[in-house]
Amino acid sequence: MKKILSVLTVFIIFLSMVPADTAEAISFNPSETIYSDSAILYNLDTETIVYEKKADDIKAPAQLVQVMTAVVVLEKEKDLSKVVEVPSEIFEEFDIYREKYPEEEFPYSEVTTCYIDDGEQLTIESLLYAMLLRSSCEAASTLAYVAGDGSIQNFVSMMNKKAEEIGAVNTHFTNPHGLYDEKQTSTARDLMLITRYALDQPGFSEISSTYLFNTGATNVHESGIDLENVNLMMDPDSEHYYQGTKGIKTGNSNQSGRCLITRASRDGQNYLLVLMNSPLEMSGETKFTHLIDARKIFNWAFETITYRVVVEENNEIDTVKINYAKDRDFINLKPAEEVWSIWPNNVDTSTIDWDVKLYYEELNAPVKAGDVIGSATFKYQGNEIQTVDLVTYSDVEVSKIKYATAVIETYFKSSAFKQALKIAFGLSVIYIVVVIYVINLRAKKRREMRAAQRRNIK
Repeated sequence: MKKILSVLTVFIIFLSMVPADTAEAISFNPSETIYSDSAILYNLDTETIVYEKKADDIKAPAQLVQVMTAVVVLEKEKDLSKVVEVPSEIFEEFDIYREKYPEEEFPYSEVTTCYIDDGEQLTIESLLYAMLLRSSCEAASTLAYVAGDGSIQNFVSMMNKKAEEIGAVNTHFTNPHGLYDEKQTSTARDLMLITRYALDQPGFSEISSTYLFNTGATNVHESGIDLENVNLMMDPDSEHYYQGTKGIKTGNSNQSGRCLITRASRDGQNYLLVLMNSPLEMSGETKFTHLIDARKIFNWAFETITYRVVVEENNEIDTVKINYAKDRDFINLKPAEEVWSIWPNNVDTSTIDWDVKLYYEELNAPVKAGDVIGSATFKYQGNEIQTVDLVTYSDVEVSKIKYATAVIETYFKSSAFKQALKIAFGLSVIYIVVVIYVINLRAKKRREMRAAQRRNIK
């Protein structure tokens, strides 16, 4: 038994070292209405998805595309101080777009600009600030032109390749700036994956979380270009200001609605939020519904959710039959460790259920506390929290009387015993036949002797 447990334990440890796909997220819901069609809230500390709403629905990403543009540029161009010249050919695309989507018909589809001029010379760093803070289309296209070695389409191919590498399987890019194209699509989940990857790239977090930046003097703007982050949640003078907000990217168009990727931190907790296709207007009035949603979701997360133990280590999860044990026929099983999870304060952990997988139908004493007997997958409303080993609760000694009795009972039920009975029965039959034969033989001899004696007397 001990050898079997040892081998099994080694096997389980080996499996735990093999990379596994991320488990399905536990998604809780804010009490207030969320206007955005798609949303996902990700805890950066625990790498856990806390809330999602239609996170895999295909949507137009608007200028949120520029997060991927920044990723590819930062990986390709290591010298951010390099000065580049804005190419004239990028402006032709914007003129065509304005003709296709005139502002009077599509007021939210305008080409966003920082008034960077044709031929203006700026550093790659300044262009990244212009793009991420102000959604500058000319900055995005210039960066793509430079990092794509003179070909924006080559750069777009690099964007799609990187999306595939990251695992953003429902994303397809057609341009680096985010102007509407029916073939340019993504999802809230994919954009969360892309942004999480972006935050690991040197420079991205600092640039995307900056509120004010000046490019410094250029060959066109003597005093440089002042850039202010368009995420109003960072503006102390805005009604949408939210303390702890850090960037990252806004976007909007008639086709995509209002979109937002942003971070917020409070009391050591750090969240990443993606919102897509929030209404541009409500009741005929322009509303920043994505910012309203962000405030609701962040408040809900910071005020009600904590990372805590949801299943104690000493919880009795199951039992398994045990043979030959002193004073018991079953042994309790418990988790090998505490189960931790992001959890709302107003949700009772008793609502957690679990699926048990036992490696043995029954055990034989003796057993040591902590022997791995199976595993338990803990779930909330069908979503997996964590899978942990199930181990024996305590040591179990063998009962010599029970063991001896079981051995005897087992022997009497065994085929060996049945065979022995057959042999004994056969030998008994032979013995009886032999005895009868000998008795009959002796009796016959006595009769013959009496007959002979009678003949002699005569």
